[in-house]
Amino acid sequence: MNILLVEDHPFQRDLIAGQLKQLISGNDALIIAPDGYTAAEKILEHKPDLIFCDLDLPDIDGIKLLSNAAEHGFNGCIVITSAASPKLLDTVKNMCESFHLNVLGTLPKPASIPLLKYYLNLAIEHDTNFPADLVPLHESEILEAWNAGLFETWFQPIVRLNDGKWIACEALQRLRHPTRGVLTPHAFLPQLISLGLEAELTFKVIDAVIEHQSTLENHPVGVNISVDNLIAFNFIDRLLEKTKHSPDLNQRIYFELNEPEHFEQLGQLQEAASRLLLNGFRLAIDDFGSGYATLQQVEFLPLDSVKVGLGCVLPMLSSRTSLALVEASVLVANRIDIASVAEGIECIEVWHALRDMGCDYGQGFFIAKPMPPESIDQWKPLWNSVIESRSLCPPLVSTI
Repeated sequence: MNILLVEDHPFQRDLIAGQLKQLISGNDALIIAPDGYTAAEKILEHKPDLIFCDLDLPDIDGIKLLSNAAEHGFNGCIVITSAASPKLLDTVKNMCESFHLNVLGTLPKPASIPLLKYYLNLAIEHDTNFPADLVPLHESEILEAWNAGLFETWFQPIVRLNDGKWIACEALQRLRHPTRGVLTPHAFLPQLISLGLEAELTFKVIDAVIEHQSTLENHPVGVNISVDNLIAFNFIDRLLEKTKHSPDLNQRIYFELNEPEHFEQLGQLQEAASRLLLNGFRLAIDDFGSGYATLQQVEFLPLDSVKVGLGCVLPMLSSRTSLALVEASVLVANRIDIASVAEGIECIEVWHALRDMGCDYGQGFFIAKPMPPESIDQWKPLWNSVIESRSLCPPLVSTI
């Protein structure tokens, strides 16, 4: 993988370059550009797979550089590195998306190893020579894949932070495309929803959980669901009908509610959530703390847990704002006596920080990547060896 670092400040450039060299392999190339003109040349010459781009450059600013890259058809991954205001960063990110550039996210300064590692992993998962996840499938391709049974349910383990014990999983959808390889929901979910197949996909996931209970060792599995899907006509009725054949289904799955863009259907949502609770199903909020409606959901819904999103967890060691948001989310969960789950755990330092602030459970690449069910048996002994090393969960330091 070719990695281009665009940074004019010598100290920041050396710091990020040194951190990247600790993470990349011998097959990777790190290319450094101290200004915009040099960066533009390097992009054309080396066609990097991943660019870490500062915005405040001495000649061509990073905004113009990214715009020029879009004009030349750049299809690699981009991480914006800047100390600029969040409003500016959001605007630039939206600009890049309008230009069909693949922006993985932003990197606060000073950079942190966990966040760099996360972006490197994301870039590795993208085939930049054929950016499968960046090119949405047409609805006709979605229907063809659906009819051919190409959708798969993968699982990412969730463990208890106090002792590392595996306690649950999150179910994640993948599409095994015959030419593009394994695709994530970015490539197919919007079209699947527009085709009216969202509920069918949810029940497909539930069936996969039932099928693989032995492999999952009867651990509960979080199933992602949108508000529109949950409150849709007859969804709850169909779910309850399924419990006639699987009476312990409410112990096998729980629902992770994705935050809606517009929170205007509170009554319908409360009805659906109450019926879930009445029948023994649990409800969690996904990506807690990231949106305007989150606190309203906590106040008015019968929640069992909240999940702190990776957008806050990943940069928490280098961003005071992210750390404060994670701490506040965990505190809210503790105060209202529900569980807290952190996703995006990329290193043991983040694990220890979350554990020490009282977070209950966690998931992330440090623990396990999403995997097909047949890979779980290979993961378990590896994870058990990590637990047995005792480096994962040292005794808490007493402050008395």
